[in-house]
Amino acid sequence: MANWVPFVSLSLISIILLVIIVVKNRHISARILLFWLFISGLAYVFEFIIYVLFNSYTYHPHILSNNYNDSVLGSISSQAFSVPIALTYIVVYHLRATRIALIIGLFFLIETWFTYSNFYEHHWWQSYYTSFFLILSVILSKVWWKLLEYAPNHYVLFITLFFALSTVSLSFAWILSSLLELYILPLHHFSNPTRDLIAGNAMYIWFTTFFYTLVIFFRNKDKQYALLTILFLLTIEVFMVQEGVLLLKNPLMMMVLPLFHFSVIAIGGYFYNHHFPNYVEIRRKGLPSG
Repeated sequence: MANWVPFVSLSLISIILLVIIVVKNRHISARILLFWLFISGLAYVFEFIIYVLFNSYTYHPHILSNNYNDSVLGSISSQAFSVPIALTYIVVYHLRATRIALIIGLFFLIETWFTYSNFYEHHWWQSYYTSFFLILSVILSKVWWKLLEYAPNHYVLFITLFFALSTVSLSFAWILSSLLELYILPLHHFSNPTRDLIAGNAMYIWFTTFFYTLVIFFRNKDKQYALLTILFLLTIEVFMVQEGVLLLKNPLMMMVLPLFHFSVIAIGGYFYNHHFPNYVEIRRKGLPSG
C-alpha cells in the first residue's frame, strides 16, 4: 500500500463525517463549523509545541518532495481533520463514555498500525500519550461546546474566533510560505531550514491573527479599522524586509501578506456577521454592535 493512501482515506472519511453532521444538524451548522475550526486551532498550537518545537514524531505520507513539508501535510491530516472532527461528532451527539472510549481506542489502534507500517515514526512520543491527550481534549470539547451553546460570554467568543481564524490563516500561510515560498520568515533556531521557516511563519501568523480577531470582534462592520489593521501590519512587514527578517521571492511579493490579511479579515468578518452566535443575537434584539 502506498503511504499516501491511509492519510488521504482518513481525511476523506473525516470530511464526509463532518458533512453528514452538518447536513443532519442544519439548525446549528454554523456552530458546528465554528467549533471544528476552534478545535483545529487548538490542535495546531498543541502540534506546534510537541511536533515543531520538540520534534515528537514524523509523518510519512510521501506526497511532497520536501520531507518536512511532507510530514507537516500528514500532521494537517490528523490535527485539522481526523481528531477535531471526531471531537465535533462526540459533542454534537452527546456520546456516552463507552462510545467515547471506543473512538479513543480506535485512534490508538490506527496510530499503532501507522507506526508498525512506517507511515508514522515516534521519536520520544508514545501512543498512550495520544490517548491521554485525547481524553483531555474530550473533556475540554464538552465544556467548550456547552459554553457556546448556553449564553457564551465575550471571552469565550473572542477565544473561539481567534482559534477558528488561526486554523484558516495558518493553513493558507503554510501554503504561501513553505510550499510556494512567496515569502519566508526564518527563525534562525533549527538546523532543518523548512522546520525553521515553519516555526517563524507560524509565530508571525498567530500575531497577525490576533489583530484580525480584534478588528472583526470589536469593529466588525467598520472598514476604516480593517484598513488601519492591514496598514499597521504592512508597516511592520516593510520594516522586517528592511531588517532582513522577512525575505521575499521578489519585490512584488510585498503585496502577498497585505492581500492575505485582507482576505482573512473579509472571510472572517462575513462569517461573524452572518453566523457568529453573539453578533446574530445582538442584531435580532436591535442592539448596537461592535
